[in-house]
Amino acid sequence: MPAGNVFSGKDMSFKTGSTPTVEVHTGKWELTITGNAGKFASNSTGGWRKSVKGVKEWSGTVTVMLHDGEAMPFVVDDEVAAQFLVDATNYISGTILITEVGSITVDADSGDPIAIDYKFDGQGAPSSSGTAMDVV
Repeated sequence: MPAGNVFSGKDMSFKTGSTPTVEVHTGKWELTITGNAGKFASNSTGGWRKSVKGVKEWSGTVTVMLHDGEAMPFVVDDEVAAQFLVDATNYISGTILITEVGSITVDADSGDPIAIDYKFDGQGAPSSSGTAMDVV
């Protein structure tokens, strides 16, 4: 199969709400999907450890730039319907719980945009759309 085009972060977006709406000035998002495994050894494993599938979880961060005329979009303990888009058709979606607000970066020396990092945990299983994000 020939290789397709590599994705670029320039087409990313982050949407929230029951009718997904773009969060303006999103700088980046990161997701981690993990599966916990319980390890064991017994008289039947020949001196080697084995693993058994455990529960899965997902978490991540999203960075939003603070801008005039808008309040900070989230506070700790907000539960939000979210879509993390690579492009218009490839994304992961699910409900997230905001677990941390910060750091909030304000730098007079650089004059960089004021960025707010939000950490979150997924609430239940996420879903995916498009073949590129078929990781759940």
